[in-house]
Amino acid sequence: MEGKKIKDVSELKQTEDGVVIEIKEDVDPQKIEQIVENCKAGKCECMSNEMKARVSFMNFKNENGKLSIELKGDISKEDLEASMEKSKVIVK
Repeated sequence: MEGKKIKDVSELKQTEDGVVIEIKEDVDPQKIEQIVENCKAGKCECMSNEMKARVSFMNFKNENGKLSIELKGDISKEDLEASMEKSKVIVK
C-alpha cells in the first residue's frame, strides 16, 4: 500500500491571518518539520512562486504531541489544498 501524504493526514482551517494545517493522524513530527523547513527554504515544489510570495510566515508547532503548521499571509484554505495535492512527500 502506498503511504499517506500530508493532505491525507491533515485538516485545514482558515484563520484571520492565514491558514493552519492540523495533523490529525499519528505521524513522525520530524517528517512534518522537514516539509516546513524545505518549504521555507524554497526547496519544495508544491507552491507556485507567486503563492510563496504571498506567505509572510510559516511555522511548525508540536504542542503536547498535537502537530500543526501555521501559515500567515494572503492565502486561503483553497490555495493550500491545491498546493498540498502536488506534494509527493510520504509522511506515514
